[in-house]
Amino acid sequence: MHNLVVTAASPVTEADLSSSRLGPRSSRLDLASRLALLAVESLASKFDTVPRDRIAICLAARAGSLSTDVEYWKGRTLVGGPSPTLFAYTLPSGAIGEIAIRHRLTGPNLCFVGGDAELLAEARDLIYRGEAEGCVCISCNIVTPEAAALIQELPVTRACAVFVTAAVRGHPLLVTTMSAPL
Repeated sequence: MHNLVVTAASPVTEADLSSSRLGPRSSRLDLASRLALLAVESLASKFDTVPRDRIAICLAARAGSLSTDVEYWKGRTLVGGPSPTLFAYTLPSGAIGEIAIRHRLTGPNLCFVGGDAELLAEARDLIYRGEAEGCVCISCNIVTPEAAALIQELPVTRACAVFVTAAVRGHPLLVTTMSAPL
């Protein structure tokens, strides 16, 4: 086993949320979790090829939870204070929990703050070590205008998810970076 195969990929932006069907519960999620969840939705049919307890989740949150943190901080001036519901998403790993719950994925999970360069390598290591048979890798880059002003970057709202499994003979390694689809 020397390669991984990307069996499905799905890039999304904030514009895709308006036509999404994530259900009524999704309105309570922060933007990063909604985008990550939406990116994973089209991959879900591939999850049946691997036992759900053998599917790992690796997420890279480029700006961590900064945009959600800004929204939470703004709530301090509201009557009743900041939203307790939003508090759960002030951790960049919140999206992993939402994906795991929705798709009943109980394998290992990892959250990285920063770029997505290590995602596929980490997925490969999880699969090669026998800790997982497949891995959902999500690259999430959420910087709202308010957060962009703080870190002096341009606003961006996009996510990309891929589902990788061990290569079967005859299938080449299809991707080496997740940044390309975005």
